[in-house]
Amino acid sequence: MKIQDITVTDEFKEIVQIGIVVRDMEKTKEAMLDVFGLEPDAGGDSLYKDCYYKSGETIDAPVRSAFYNYFNIQLEFLEPLGDQATVWSDYRTMGMYGLHHIRFDVDDQDRANQLMADKGIDIWMEGTSLIDPSCRFTYYDSLEKLGFIVEAVTRSKR
Repeated sequence: MKIQDITVTDEFKEIVQIGIVVRDMEKTKEAMLDVFGLEPDAGGDSLYKDCYYKSGETIDAPVRSAFYNYFNIQLEFLEPLGDQATVWSDYRTMGMYGLHHIRFDVDDQDRANQLMADKGIDIWMEGTSLIDPSCRFTYYDSLEKLGFIVEAVTRSKR
């Protein structure tokens, strides 16, 4: 039930992914195979170039990932790589592993950013999708308020 005319849920309508930061990707993939009998649908080492980072700098963000599209939602396992401060490695630095983010696909990234800013939630990291360069991803610094990070990705027009 909505209690306001315009809310964040007007843009953040559909949860499409759960992101999980792990210590060791190979152990995680072995466990997913052992417990669920599943191999990842995609993944590997990626480098997101020219990302905005919360400190105001532009960074290249390395990460290892594994994607599982099985449970009516995508599970994205993420292992931070290197020493560069990123939205993923910051979790490791804080000693945190497990639930990292809940991802929503949005139609209007700028509107999503404004709605989050209106709630006092800043951008942690933002960049361009490797799959569809016309799409942006934004991780919001919602950890203190929600206990997890919110991610928004522009819905692909393809």
